[in-house]
Amino acid sequence: MTVIPDLTNATPATREYYALPEEIRTAAKAIAGPPRPMTHIEVLLAIATAIANEREAAKRGER
Repeated sequence: MTVIPDLTNATPATREYYALPEEIRTAAKAIAGPPRPMTHIEVLLAIATAIANEREAAKRGER
């Protein structure tokens, strides 16, 4: 059983993650592997991908 940390000052993403069922969180951890620092280009890619996804969702009228 995983212990959920105090989410008082957590980001919305952290709250959403811990709201998922434990089995899904466990599977995600297995896929992602251990924490590691991201390179600058990986950070840029993550941000750019999120922006592109939001624009696509807006075009479909989802946001």
